[in-house]
Amino acid sequence: MAMTPPPGAAPAAPAPDSAESAAMRERAAGALADAERAKYEAIASSAPKPKKPYTAVAVNSLIDQFNETIDELGGQDLPNVEVDLGGQDRWPEPLPAQIFVPLMALFQAVEQVENGKFAGKYTMSMEELVDDTGLRMAAGELKRMARDAALAKAMQAPVGGPAPAPAKKGPPPAPGAMSDEDKAMMENM
Repeated sequence: MAMTPPPGAAPAAPAPDSAESAAMRERAAGALADAERAKYEAIASSAPKPKKPYTAVAVNSLIDQFNETIDELGGQDLPNVEVDLGGQDRWPEPLPAQIFVPLMALFQAVEQVENGKFAGKYTMSMEELVDDTGLRMAAGELKRMARDAALAKAMQAPVGGPAPAPAKKGPPPAPGAMSDEDKAMMENM
């Protein structure tokens, strides 16, 4: 005989292994992916329109230097950013999202690493990327970053300092309780 919860009581959480629980986790993951995609698109749409078309040479030089810098700062060969300009000699549109978003993210990360230690040393206003000169200036900053051993060490350091001490074992979670990871995911929705 199935028991119904008293009026005003919250419905029981689905069992951790149930199909309903799996579907709920899948919807939460999809919502997070949608939020990340929207954030990416918002950043990409903030790329300034060039005063006149960029030359493909300047765009490709920026991309090449970005890839070299990321490898140096990461301490390993990382996947390259690739942009297809469709064989054009000139690019009349804002920088493609594939380079603009990671470039912006790198400059923001440099501003925050080690509590802003490198913020004043390496700066680039994304609004300056309106012509080939702006792209060359950005490539120059990237080249300077790649040569900075202290910055590379800081960028490779674990985020948040040393690893936390192992937590003491407590009682097992209640049946149907959400894990900390699931709670964090739901809070981000």
